[in-house]
Amino acid sequence: MKGNKVVLILSIESDRDLSETISSNGISATKVWQKGDLKLKGSILKYRNFGFSIEEKFYDIPFAGDLIKKFLADINVARSIKLQSVKKLLRVVVYSYNSMPGLYYNANLLKLLADNNVDLDNDIYCLDG
Repeated sequence: MKGNKVVLILSIESDRDLSETISSNGISATKVWQKGDLKLKGSILKYRNFGFSIEEKFYDIPFAGDLIKKFLADINVARSIKLQSVKKLLRVVVYSYNSMPGLYYNANLLKLLADNNVDLDNDIYCLDG
């Protein structure tokens, strides 16, 4: 379907510095932050914890479920979801201009997330285009 963008973001947060964890596990993060860093340039909002994220964008897709499987199979993501004693969140963000892609999560995907203590969040934005 034309006019959709899906952004998958895996965020890992901890009350301790994750720099050593990232390098020792060979993780290539999209973004890394330290406790107290500004969330956005010019903002007053600051990160409460140390963390990193891995992000991937997909365009004009009809079904988001298969993208999540592909995303989780990425070596950086696979290594990250295995980390212990950290907070893990998989955020699925859909920007829709004309039609909404399907959002379906089968039992195997949900079990994989649950077994690795990964929270799931969906944000859907219907935009004029």
